[in-house]
Amino acid sequence: MINIQKNISLAPLTTFKIGGPAKYFVEAGSEDEILEALDFAKENNLEIFVLGGGSNILVSDEEFSGLVIRLSQKQKPEAKLLASPKLSFGFFLECWAGSSLSNVVNFCVKNSLSGMEWASGIPGTVGGAIRGNAGIPLGCMADNIESVKVLEIENKKYKTLKNSECGFSYRNSIFKENNDLIIVSAVLKLEKGDQEEISKKIKELIENRLKVVHPNPKEPSSGSFFKNPKVDNPELITNFEKDTGQKAIDGKIPAGWLIDEVGLRGKKIGGAQVSEKHANFVVNVGNAKAQDIVMLSSVIKMKVRDELGVQLSEEIQYVGF
Repeated sequence: MINIQKNISLAPLTTFKIGGPAKYFVEAGSEDEILEALDFAKENNLEIFVLGGGSNILVSDEEFSGLVIRLSQKQKPEAKLLASPKLSFGFFLECWAGSSLSNVVNFCVKNSLSGMEWASGIPGTVGGAIRGNAGIPLGCMADNIESVKVLEIENKKYKTLKNSECGFSYRNSIFKENNDLIIVSAVLKLEKGDQEEISKKIKELIENRLKVVHPNPKEPSSGSFFKNPKVDNPELITNFEKDTGQKAIDGKIPAGWLIDEVGLRGKKIGGAQVSEKHANFVVNVGNAKAQDIVMLSSVIKMKVRDELGVQLSEEIQYVGF
């Protein structure tokens, strides 16, 4: 039997450390427990929100009046190799949606499996990473997904979607567009590699993230706040490439560079601040409220739009607004 809890604060369960309470909350560590939670929600006519690692979301300061289902790892193996000599890619790894990306990366290292190195240092769970097609220039979830097992909330039926059926695009998927689907597990495609080389690559990536990307660990954030936009202005692209020595691939310019261009690095509203270390990170520097983040986001979008003619859109998901 699942344990339905009441009035659970969501702030400690998010990487932003922001958010009001959930009226009802449950941890689900198996497919059966997810179904039990759905039965409870249906019986009580409750809205559902599925919570993973708590990154890439901003939870409202107000009470979430429905049921929050948090996918735990208590009854599921972290990951398991699928024995299938007919598969041409190499190796396939089945992962529970609640598994943390870091644990999956560690599993790959221990088993000399290559392909998920890009995910090292990225917070969150497998399910959340699939939903938002998490990634960096070196790789993203869409590159590794063979199939995704989902539960259709309306009819409580499980089905498996192939990679081509997941609608992956830049920081997006059908799971972001279709709230009737709960990601339950996924099969990742990997290749056999050299453990030492894999470990070396991961170490380099994490060191780079700590130097360039991550704000102060004492300043909680949701991860990258805005998507990198596609820019049509040739002059702006030229300025970016001259300034950074990087190429604007497919016309995309990093949101952090644009925010820097309009002078908003370090901009603060209430307890929310544009990170001094990386301008595409909004950080909680002192008991920030969700509304502080919302107002700061609005200022950033308005200034980048008015001064550079570029419309930014959030990578994060707003919950309870």
